Formats: sequence, structure tokens, C-alpha cells
Amino acid sequence: MSFNIMNNIDYKVGIYIRLSKEDEEKEKYSESESIQNQRTLLMQYIKENKLNFISEYVDDGVSGTSFDRPAFNKMIEDIEQGKINMIITKDLSRLGRNYVQSGYYTETYFPEHNVRYIAILDNIDTGLDSANNDIAPFKSILNEMYAKDTSKKINSVLQSKRKQGEYLGTAPYGYKKEPENKYHLIKDDEAAEVVKTIFRMFLEGYGTMQIADYLSEQKIPIPSDYNKRNRGTKSITYGLWAQSTVRFILSNEVYTGTVIQGKRKKISFKSNKFVDVPEEDWIRVPNMHEAIVSQEDYQRARKIIEATKGSRNDVNDYLFKGLLKCYDCKGYIGIRSPDKNGNIYGRCQRYGRYGKFDVCSPHNFNYQVFEESMIVVLREICKEYSNKKKLEEIAKKSKSKEDKKLDLENKIENYKTQIKKETRKLELLYEDRLAEIITVENYVENAKKIKNDIEDCQKRIKELEKELNGEDKQVDKEEKLNSLVDEFLNMERPNKEIIREFIERIEIHSDKQVDIYFNFKPLQELNDNLEKFICAKKEYERKAV
Repeated sequence: MSFNIMNNIDYKVGIYIRLSKEDEEKEKYSESESIQNQRTLLMQYIKENKLNFISEYVDDGVSGTSFDRPAFNKMIEDIEQGKINMIITKDLSRLGRNYVQSGYYTETYFPEHNVRYIAILDNIDTGLDSANNDIAPFKSILNEMYAKDTSKKINSVLQSKRKQGEYLGTAPYGYKKEPENKYHLIKDDEAAEVVKTIFRMFLEGYGTMQIADYLSEQKIPIPSDYNKRNRGTKSITYGLWAQSTVRFILSNEVYTGTVIQGKRKKISFKSNKFVDVPEEDWIRVPNMHEAIVSQEDYQRARKIIEATKGSRNDVNDYLFKGLLKCYDCKGYIGIRSPDKNGNIYGRCQRYGRYGKFDVCSPHNFNYQVFEESMIVVLREICKEYSNKKKLEEIAKKSKSKEDKKLDLENKIENYKTQIKKETRKLELLYEDRLAEIITVENYVENAKKIKNDIEDCQKRIKELEKELNGEDKQVDKEEKLNSLVDEFLNMERPNKEIIREFIERIEIHSDKQVDIYFNFKPLQELNDNLEKFICAKKEYERKAV
């Protein structure tokens, strides 16, 4: 294919080749067949028109929606330096699929720099007065629409894979990709043992700093260097574990066999920027690979991590550490090391740091007396909860909730039935259109109404399912509370894990008054309403001097 090139101008030609990263053939060849096809076409064109070929610019596996590409940037640099004054591409889409920026280069930048642009298959040549050049902006718009449509299709495929639990990212420490299935994780035995050790030590009461020091002493390679060691490379921090790395592993639910994806998403198909997705919208698929730790151990570890945020004391591990907060400034109450007499005191951490600037007040109290008094309070509340009358009231509430659950399920089924009916109406309407019983206008108008009705039903189903899940969780929570109360009352002395199951936080007033906030509503109601618990607190307040 050739054009009428004006030979009296000394054209120095650069050919630009781009292959989208979505190309399915890319992995089969060292250099993609599609790139070779583009090169062959362009070089044949240069030969037929006796042009002076100067340079080739290739962006392999780069999206056309962005113009920040290595080879493209090099081409612009060569234009600025006067090395080339003609650009040839296979078609306009190879230049780019962002119609605004494509238009800028073809209509503004290239003319201003005396650069002739040719898109062979689109018959675009800015050196000629051709009607094809006038429709270039429209072709750019179509190219962008194609890129947007392709992006949607790819995202749809990836979303489908995520929902099926296929792991799309790099294998996390403790796992590796199965050779026959790159979307499935299998255990990396050596690293998995380290993960098990981290969870075991943490649940035994070791702090994250202590665990990090232990792993460093054992010269265990840190996750970022674990695979590099096979290639003989080591970083400066090889084997030096950080507290944050230990905490990250303890917080990663993937070790329970659950695949969690979709935590971030692109702002748009044109942008490379990502935004965080709310946790409730993450895609969680359990039991997709072999677990390294049990779900129970993971939840216990997570509970401790959340409770101990803001608490720096890893050496002395106290029963209520991380749960104590200052009533006035809402900062954490720190538990100090024993003094020379063996007394342990709590104090507002924010006051300790900024007290000289008149921030808050000490809130000092004797922690040992506080701990013993709080155990008494918890036992009394649990005993009251276990009272037969209380259990009967809970059973009645559970029964009413079962009725509500059944009602929600029936409503969901009714909406699903309605969707089937509306879908059938849409199919019949389409058949009437094909048989020319109704006009196109009537079909479009009625089809739109039916589709809106279907969407309304689908929206209601989602709302009801959300409500239904909330009811199920409430029943599960009551069963869990019953089990925890029994376990607590049978303990000679409670551990910090079960304390954190019960309590969300405890706020300490400057006059040593204590406000307990439970994770379970029935316990909170008992705590707020029963006089004897207030008396127990006052006994603590009297002693905690």
C-alpha cells in the first residue's frame, strides 16, 4: 500500500508500534507476532514510498489509554531534537485510545513541530488535504470507546475470577502458586512453618517485638528476601524482622484458607491511580486453599491486635492491656512497669507525652486493684446472665427472630418469582417485535419499563438479603455469648483472649470512676442497670488510690 508522498521534502521517518497488554498471544513469543506484523506493514510502506527510515519506537504490552509510555516519550524527545519529522503507525489506535490526547498530537503538536503523521489503514495523512483527516477525531472517539469496552470486559473477567476465589496476585509469604494452576495457592512448607510459629508465639502471649527479635536471632530470612536467597542475593536487612512485618502476617486472613481480593480499584480506565475499597465490599471466598492457621486462632490474634493498638508495652502483658482508655481525652491508658515496691499503676498516655502543655490529667490508678475488681464485676454479670429467667427471655427473642427470618426469606422468593415473570414478559415482547406485531418505538418504551421493574426487584432482594444476614449474625452472636459465659464461669482465672471477647473498651475517669463497654448488648444492659455492679466499682474506686 502506498500514498503520494511529496519527494521534494526530506522526510526522516520514525515508525511507532504499540501492542496492548491485553494481547493474548504475547506470552507465546519472545517478541509478539502482532508487533512483527505491524513492523512488516510499516517497513513495506517505507520501501514502496522510498522514504528515509531513521528509527523504530516500540511499546510492548502498554495500554493506549495513557500517553506516558517509554517508547512514545523517546519518540517525542527525538521530535524535539529534530531527529525525525514523520511518524507512521499502522492505524490511529496504535497512536493511542484517548481521543482528547490523540487529537492534541494529530491536530496541534505534530503540525506545530512540522511533523507529518500517517496512519496507514485509516488512510490518514496530515501532509495531504484529505477528507479522511477530517474524520480522524471521530475515529479517536471510537478507539477510546473500544478501549473502555475492552476495559469493562477485562474487569468483568477478573471480577468473575475473584468471586470464584481464583488468586490473581503474587503468592503471599507462606504460599506459592500451584505449577499447574497459577490461580491456586499451595503451601510453601518452610515459610508456612514460620507463619505457624508467629501465630503460636503471639497467642501464647509474646509481643510482636519479641517475636521479631526471636526470628532475627534464628536468622530466618524476611519475606522480601525469602525467594531471593535461591538466587544468592541478600538485602542489608536480610534476616532482620520488623515488628510491622509480624503484625502484617498476623492480620492477613489468607492464612485461614480465605482469598480476599478487590481491596483497591482504578479511578477510571484511563488512569493508573487506585483508591481503597470499603472493607464490606471486599471479595471474600473461604476454603480456597489449605489453611496454615485455623479461623479461630486468626480471630483471636486479630482481636488482640485491635485491642493493643496504641499500647507499646510488649514485655509486661496485662489482662486488660489495650482495653483501657482515658474518659476525658479518649487516648489510651498505659500500664507502667512495677515500681520498687511491686506496685503497678495506670496513667493516661497522652498526659504522659503532652502533660507539660496542659493536655488532660494523670488519671493515675493502681492497676492490680483495678484488675481484681474488674474480674469480680465480670463474674457477677455472667452469673446474672446465666440466670434461667434470662436464658428463657433470650430463647423467646430468638424464636421471634426465627419468625422474622422466615418472613424475609418469603419476601425474597416473591421478588425472585416477580423477576422471572418480568423476564418472560420481556422475551414475549421481543418476539412480538420480531413478528412486527408492535413497532420499534413501542418495543423500546415497554422494554425500558420492564427492565426498570426488574432492577427494582433486584434492588429490594439485595436490601432484604442484607437484613437477613444481619438477623442470622444476631442469632449466631447470642449463641456465641452463651458459650463464652459458660467458659468464663468455669475458668479459675480468665485469660486476656476471653476478656477481649467480652469487652470493647473500659474508660477511666479522672476521679477513678470506671465505664465498661461490652461487645454484647445483654451484658451491657446488665452492667448499666444492676446496682450491685456499681457497688463493686465503687469498692475498686475506694481501694485504687
